[in-house]
Amino acid sequence: MAGNDNRTGSSDRRQRSKRDRDEEKPKREVLLVDDDAEMRDTIRFGLECAGYIVDTYDSGPDALNAMLAMPKDAQPRLLLLAIDLPGMDGHTLHEQLQRVRPRGFIVVFVSARDSDADQVRASAAGAVDFLVKPVSIPVLLGKVEVWFNQCKRVW
Repeated sequence: MAGNDNRTGSSDRRQRSKRDRDEEKPKREVLLVDDDAEMRDTIRFGLECAGYIVDTYDSGPDALNAMLAMPKDAQPRLLLLAIDLPGMDGHTLHEQLQRVRPRGFIVVFVSARDSDADQVRASAAGAVDFLVKPVSIPVLLGKVEVWFNQCKRVW
C-alpha cells in the first residue's frame, strides 16, 4: 500500500508542476480588428477560451492609434485583421503599421474577400497568413501558436 501512495503523490506533484509552469508562461496577446460584431465575438470567445488575451477594435483608425500607443519592447502581438473596415481599410492600416512599427506585430488577414489581389497585397506587405471567412475556430486556434513560434525565430 505504501508503494501506491508514493506513486499517487509523485503523479500529483507532476500535475501540479505542469500547472505551475503553464501559469508562469506569459499570456500571448491577440488584437482582433473586424467590424463584423458576430464574427469578432466568435473569434474572441474561441481565443479567450484557449487562454489568449484578446483586444478588439471595430475600425481602422481606432486600431492603428491603439497599436501605435502600445509599448515597443513587449512580446510580438498577433494582429488578426479584416480588410473592410470603417475609416481605414485593413491593407492601409497594415501598410502604415509596417512603416511605423516594422516587425512589431504578427499580421494575419481574416477576410470575406478571397481575391488573389488581396492575398498577394497582404503577403507583399508582410502578412504571415490570410484566412477567408467564415473562419473555422479549430483551424484558427491550431495556427495561432504556429504563427507565434514562426515569428519568434525571426524576431
